[in-house]
Amino acid sequence: MEKGRTICPSCNKEIILEIPSKVKKFEVVCPHCKNKFFVQPKSDEKKSNEECLWIEHGEPRKAILSCRKTKTKKPKIAGMLLIIVLIIGLVTAIFSEVFIIYSLDIASAAGITGSVSLKVTDMSNNSIEDVNIKINGLNGYTDENGFFSIDNVSLGILTIEISKEGYKNQILKKLVPPIFNFVTNIKLREGEGYEEKVEYDSLACTMILAILLVFTVLAILSCFQRKNLDIAIFGSFISIFTFGFFFINSIISIIAFILVYKSMEEFENGEKGKIF
Repeated sequence: MEKGRTICPSCNKEIILEIPSKVKKFEVVCPHCKNKFFVQPKSDEKKSNEECLWIEHGEPRKAILSCRKTKTKKPKIAGMLLIIVLIIGLVTAIFSEVFIIYSLDIASAAGITGSVSLKVTDMSNNSIEDVNIKINGLNGYTDENGFFSIDNVSLGILTIEISKEGYKNQILKKLVPPIFNFVTNIKLREGEGYEEKVEYDSLACTMILAILLVFTVLAILSCFQRKNLDIAIFGSFISIFTFGFFFINSIISIIAFILVYKSMEEFENGEKGKIF
């Protein structure tokens, strides 16, 4: 016996069938509308792969059956949109730190925030307690281990003033991205006056963007293959945080995320089966 499913041409209801093997034509009576019609068991692998979704059915012997439901182009469109996100992200990461900084400024203006963590030591790597930290108009102090952390700060380049009696004051320019928060190590010299400014380095932000784009690539593959729904959803969501010039990556990624979510049932989680 072969098990599969078909649709009644009269009432369009789905019917589960068991048909003797090697039967060329089989009469079916619809249990819903009592309409009689014939099915011809066959295997059309190419058509099934292109047009049908697949599910598992039957215990204890599982048969892989076709839902006979036409696939849409939503996953492929989502994949193409994410390719655009990938290209823009790569251009942003490789060719221009200005794009990164400007994008962070826009994100900050939209209310997205980041975090800053510092570790303050002397030149012998001994932790310094009660170091005064001024950032975004707020004052704070390092703990007994020399750590200082603050959340909900603006993205982009922030100027941080670091001071402690008996040590030279230091002014740090730090590039603050969203999501990621790396600890910045600060070394204070004994003495008076100010240390030379420590300029920001956009390399860390470029590396973060590159990491985010890895998830974009995985989402692209999942969308075109219609497999691994979790990766497609997660990757398209993470792509939102690649921002891009004028927030274009975020906008495109949101559209791709919605398309993936709307086509969840089209992502395969099984094998090919038999069409009746």
